[in-house]
Amino acid sequence: MIVGRAASGLAGGVASGVPSEPVRGLLDRDVELTELSRRLERARAGAGRVIVVEGPAGIGKSALLAAAADHDGVRVLRARAHPLEQDAAWAVARQLFERLRGRADWPALTTGAAALAERALAPEAVEPANGGEAMHAAVRGLTWLAGNLCEKSPVVLVVDDVHWADAATLRWLAVLSGGLDELPLAVLCAVRAGEPAAAPDLLAEVLAASPEPPVRPRPLGAQASATLVRSALPDAAEEFARACHDVTGGTPFLLVTLLAQLAADGVRPTREAAGQLRAFGPEQVARSVERQLARLPAGAGDLARAVAVLGPGTPLRRAAALGRLDLASSAHAADVLRAAGLLDGGRGLSLAHPLIAAALYSGMPPGRRSMLHAEAARLLAGEGAGPEAFGLHLLHTEPAADPATVRVLVEAAKLASTRGAPQAAAAFLRRALAEPPAAEASSGVQLELGLALVAYLQPDAYDHLAAAVTVAAPGRPRAEAALRGARALGLSGWFERAVVLCRQGLAETTDVPADLRARLEAELVAAGWLQRSTIAASRALARAPRSPALGLWRVNTAMDLVLRGGPVREMADLLRPLIADGVLIREAESLLGSVAGFSLILSDEFDAAQAIHEPLIETAQPRGWLIALAHGCMMRALDRIRRGEVRDAEADARLAFEYKLPVAPPGALLWSLTFFVDALVELDEFDQAEAALAAAGQLGDPPAGTLAGPLLLGSRSRLRLAQHRPEAAYADACAAGARAQELGMENPTVGGWRVEAVHALVALGDHARARPLAVEQLALAQRIGTAGACGAALRALAACSADAAERVPTLEQALDALSGSPAQLEHTRVLVDLGAALRRANRRADARRPLHLALDQAERGGMRLLARRARDELQAAGARPRRSAVSGPAALTPAEDRVARLAALGHSNRAIAERLYVTERTVETHLTHAFTKLNISTRTALAGALGGPHPYLSGP
Repeated sequence: MIVGRAASGLAGGVASGVPSEPVRGLLDRDVELTELSRRLERARAGAGRVIVVEGPAGIGKSALLAAAADHDGVRVLRARAHPLEQDAAWAVARQLFERLRGRADWPALTTGAAALAERALAPEAVEPANGGEAMHAAVRGLTWLAGNLCEKSPVVLVVDDVHWADAATLRWLAVLSGGLDELPLAVLCAVRAGEPAAAPDLLAEVLAASPEPPVRPRPLGAQASATLVRSALPDAAEEFARACHDVTGGTPFLLVTLLAQLAADGVRPTREAAGQLRAFGPEQVARSVERQLARLPAGAGDLARAVAVLGPGTPLRRAAALGRLDLASSAHAADVLRAAGLLDGGRGLSLAHPLIAAALYSGMPPGRRSMLHAEAARLLAGEGAGPEAFGLHLLHTEPAADPATVRVLVEAAKLASTRGAPQAAAAFLRRALAEPPAAEASSGVQLELGLALVAYLQPDAYDHLAAAVTVAAPGRPRAEAALRGARALGLSGWFERAVVLCRQGLAETTDVPADLRARLEAELVAAGWLQRSTIAASRALARAPRSPALGLWRVNTAMDLVLRGGPVREMADLLRPLIADGVLIREAESLLGSVAGFSLILSDEFDAAQAIHEPLIETAQPRGWLIALAHGCMMRALDRIRRGEVRDAEADARLAFEYKLPVAPPGALLWSLTFFVDALVELDEFDQAEAALAAAGQLGDPPAGTLAGPLLLGSRSRLRLAQHRPEAAYADACAAGARAQELGMENPTVGGWRVEAVHALVALGDHARARPLAVEQLALAQRIGTAGACGAALRALAACSADAAERVPTLEQALDALSGSPAQLEHTRVLVDLGAALRRANRRADARRPLHLALDQAERGGMRLLARRARDELQAAGARPRRSAVSGPAALTPAEDRVARLAALGHSNRAIAERLYVTERTVETHLTHAFTKLNISTRTALAGALGGPHPYLSGP
């Protein structure tokens, strides 16, 4: 039988026992190789890409991959997925990088963020982490590792049979594919058409990243088939060669398998024999392999079947033990199988083609397969292999209520979760539940399965978490299970389910420690604020006497004060002790920090909020803990918007939004979308704001019953006002008001819909309907006492006056209210409106001062919408304002500004890229543009050109 590269359409051998001249090179593949070479050349030049070779089994995909990637000056890393390892953690990623890990330059390749790759690649235990944190950390580390490799030479990652790749590797490849256009890196993968995948959604994402259609190898033509036939059977008649081509459809592997069978049967390749050939497809391969094994010496079949169970690269001793053969007999059998073309010639024992492995494996009765996998697990355990190695075999055994099996599967799951492969962990834990575990162990298995499923946002996570709480031992174990599950659900955006789980834990009547009960109570209320169905209960609980333990009750009592428009001083007094003690930082896996930060920011307590979200970001960033980083950045974006630092707010809001967009439940996505839209509106980027709404599916009504719903409607109303669409703005403002009323939100900031409604009505010429809303808003603002709320309300009230001169005193009152306030966005809005009113009142000279001040503040903070308005008003007032900057700091985009400021502080390009979650090439591009706009040529000139330090960016 022709094997190895020949079996895939390359030369390399002849049918067993038939002398011939082997075929050299690929047959009939010039078109495919030319196309692959073109795509790879573009990747080598820096336009990285995913390149897909797709086709049926045996068509020659592997041979194409091998030939196409074989270029000088390119580092090629190869891996081949296998069905046995579909549930492994990082199996394909480890294959790709395993030959590099022992090299002298490995420490240099894994510096900085790339060091996180060791979580996926290191066989030894790594620092424990929750599943979501570990997953994102490993993905980030591998992505940086691939980027580091590209600095020395172009890289090609070859992944054969990618449809069998493990979910963790596919997740990484999907993320990597999003940044390939900036790297000299190609992901060259082969996929079998129609083959089920372990993670079809992730596989589809990887394949969809290819900018061009797959390269689909064609069947061999009649002439190429004849060449291959005559390489095995030199005296074959023309009719016989044509018949071989016809019955195999020109599929190379099927053709050489047929030739091996014909040669073994002693069929003469005559014209008469051609008429006796029948269709030969994949289903005939099993019969051909079995007939071939039957002719081989005793033991060959047992060894081949052992390799089919154990997988590729099996050591001879292991296959011999599983096949119940001695080493000498096994070595002889392996030589015979190689000569017959059933084993390849690589290290260890590997079957020559996946179709051969599938034929041998599926040909065994299910019970026999199960027993062999169980024996394989025992062999690996006896050799000291890790729990994952033999746990993979236990996945294919029949349940037997064996406690040892459950222990091994749970250990394998813990290791997979720690290494950032929660889907692998879930597979082990599902099998452990099927065993099943003893009653006392069931809760732990259910809990770990639920947490693994939350890590990659699976909707059935709650079912397992709830089951874990139900079957947990009374007392502390049950309450702890409820808290762990609820916090994981809450951070992931399943707020209502988190509430239900907390209630399960609090229903526990057996003795529960006070601090644990306090955490459960606080978590229940924090998650409850975010859904209409639970907000009333949260309000009642926030006002009820709470456990004094830890003081976490303060967060929810403060939130209640904020939502019902209570005095800011009381709210700040409640939270100050928690901030001073660092309690909220220690409870980083809870929603409480986000709830507290939200309350503080809405109350203009920006510095206090910064003391919560900055440490969270600093903790999450180096660990690659993306969900915590997204929460921190989301809160910091709101903080920065209200401070008027819109450039920086956009970067934070974009990170949070882009992380949550593909994965978060709708209720959680609305939060980051709201702040992202706000930042884009103030940046005068209306098209981008519209695109973000469309991408999130939020051009219509937001989901009902979420606290973020009225916030998003308010943001969308501001966008419509900026777009000069007052009817749409008024509709959104009224919808926001109805939602806020349903939720009992009386705070004039969080329920600030009246301000947008007033401005929309004024734009529509309906001043009479606008004024009562403005008066009501002012009364609410004066009750809470924040400068930002009072300034916004007075600005709205001023707008209700048709006469410009009448607007001036109210706007001056608003300006006084905002004097010394950190709410610089509202301060700048008032300055613009005051200048406009003075100009319209024919006080053009008086108008210029507030407008110049507004323009200065707007340009410094990146408030481009207000800068444009201020500039237009100044021109109308007879001034000659500086033009919209095309150079200098004000001309920098948000991304350019942030990169330039970090570079000015001495951070390297690599450090900046790691900090901002972008590639080094992106940093280089932003710096090049920044240098041009700032008219400088060195990094040392950046600090002076940017005009002073930035309040949020720390030194190296």
